Amino acid sequence: MKKVQPGKQGSEGGPHHLAAIEATALTSFPNLVAHACILRYEDGTPRRAGWWTVGTSGAAWTITIKDPDSCCQIRVNSQTLDDALALADLLLGSEEAPWEADPWAQQQAKKRNKAS
Repeated sequence: MKKVQPGKQGSEGGPHHLAAIEATALTSFPNLVAHACILRYEDGTPRRAGWWTVGTSGAAWTITIKDPDSCCQIRVNSQTLDDALALADLLLGSEEAPWEADPWAQQQAKKRNKAS
């Protein structure tokens, strides 16, 4: 029996996504769904799935999108949840999205590097 090594899949083998991608509640936001579940980049190299959180700040809805591979994040604020989701999805689909450094992810990456 071979020892399991998470994240050591070849670029051609392994699943394209693990979580169900067929979410009817989020059909209007395919970039948000893909960001959270796709496990390979377009060139076939492995990627760690990102995630996003929804919250409020006063009267505004906030969405924070995290990308663990690049240690970056995008923050979106809007008056309505629908508008915040639409803007987050639009930004994820853009080549010029306003990604910023994510201090928490950078700290986690340092911990992973020390452990290996």
